[in-house]
Amino acid sequence: MMMQVARKIKSDLFVEETPFNVVMNIWVRWVNLKDSQNTDGDSNLQDTKDFMNAGEAVEAMINNLPRIQWWAIRKCRGISTVWIFPDHSLMDAMSQAEEILTPKMKGHIATRRYFN
Repeated sequence: MMMQVARKIKSDLFVEETPFNVVMNIWVRWVNLKDSQNTDGDSNLQDTKDFMNAGEAVEAMINNLPRIQWWAIRKCRGISTVWIFPDHSLMDAMSQAEEILTPKMKGHIATRRYFN
């Protein structure tokens, strides 16, 4: 219980609620849901059309990033635990990824509503 409270406080201190972060949180939930899909006909309540479309759109955008930004996104969002670029700054790569992704997210039909 105490560990959960500490994690919650820590995450609240460092994560600013920007449209970019909202969309990235949707993507993280989508990745986690995709990894645990139940195929016996029971659907998850999160399995809505808008949610799935946003997750798929962000996945496509991330997959088109240069590899250093691709890894930065996954490392910063807890999808991967490895940073394979010891000569580069993780935070710089993440900032570059955000600069590349934000205009794409603003223009994509599945994610642009989060930026209004």
